[in-house]
Amino acid sequence: MSKDVKSYHNYKEDNKETYLDVVKRWKEHVSDMYKNTKDDVRIQRWSYSNGMFKYLNNYGGNITDNNPYINFIDLDEFNLLVKNLPLPSDPPAFNNKNRPNFFGTMMDDYIDDVAEYKHHLHTSFERIRREATTNEVPKPSENKNKDLKKLKQDIIKLAKEFGFVSIGVTKVDRRFISAETDDEIAFDTMIILGYEIPKEVMQRYPEPKHATAAYYGYSHCAKYVNQVADFIRGQGYDCRARCWEGFIKYPIHAVNAGMGNFTTYGICHTPEVGTRLKYTSILIDAEIELDKPKDFNIEEFCSRCRMCQKSCPENAIPKDEKRYMGTMRRATDHIKCFNSMAMRHECVQCIRVCPISMIGYETVKKSLPMYYQYNLVRDDFVDDKRYFENT
Repeated sequence: MSKDVKSYHNYKEDNKETYLDVVKRWKEHVSDMYKNTKDDVRIQRWSYSNGMFKYLNNYGGNITDNNPYINFIDLDEFNLLVKNLPLPSDPPAFNNKNRPNFFGTMMDDYIDDVAEYKHHLHTSFERIRREATTNEVPKPSENKNKDLKKLKQDIIKLAKEFGFVSIGVTKVDRRFISAETDDEIAFDTMIILGYEIPKEVMQRYPEPKHATAAYYGYSHCAKYVNQVADFIRGQGYDCRARCWEGFIKYPIHAVNAGMGNFTTYGICHTPEVGTRLKYTSILIDAEIELDKPKDFNIEEFCSRCRMCQKSCPENAIPKDEKRYMGTMRRATDHIKCFNSMAMRHECVQCIRVCPISMIGYETVKKSLPMYYQYNLVRDDFVDDKRYFENT
């Protein structure tokens, strides 16, 4: 046989399986998967690694599918695409080993304490990967804090002390987990942590000095996320810190966790700092109280603003919503976005011109007509006399 021809059946003749043997083994495998999952939460995902479907429990899917602030128009279409086109670890423009290292060299040129940034990013990432793929995980304390309400409060308090300004808890929706990471998601409850990028860092663009926006957020996520995870273990609960890379698609989880609403450019706007933050997370083996999706009326303001779309140098942000994977949404063109990020010092133009991110949510909300400042199902609506005085 020619060396250029790949042999797919490299076995000895006496070990050869018949087709019926293979079919029987596959049926047993599928049967076991069905038995080990629940009908109401099971999803199928295509596996890059072995070319077969696999079944995964997906407790967060119900939150997403019933989230009134996510515009699904054809859930069957969405799920079909998830099965056949599972999310890669990063958008295609970023997931390219041959691309020039724009951002590494930019760090060297523009970040004052680049060695510290790189240290936190490297050591934290290595620890996260090690704990996700091996048994080298610190054991939880034997003294378990059984007050889950207080546990959540203590976690939030500590995280805020480290600089995480936006925090929420939800269930993992595995349809928004990259295919390569499915097996690393050890627990189904996710604590999402958003670290603030200071305004002064943003205001230095388009010529960043002293610090770059993304790496400021990433490095501080890296610096503190394992400390929060170690605190949780000290309270008697197993957990896994997850990184700030693209393996988990955080915007959808942040909206599910009531941290904000979607922006014109497709990520989560928080009332604390808009989109001026970077996310990391912790998966926890505890049924702590989940946060519910909320309407901050951010979409009402965005529909009148569109500064990000108007000022994007690559026209990567569409003006109108379009049908996309069974949803109506504005899907940013990642290829165009990457080009702008690479060629314009990380760009961040969409954040720099965003009134919510740079002026503040409360100030921006006041620019709306009074009747657009409220979600009628919110409790505070009936208590605010200003509405009735202005209608």
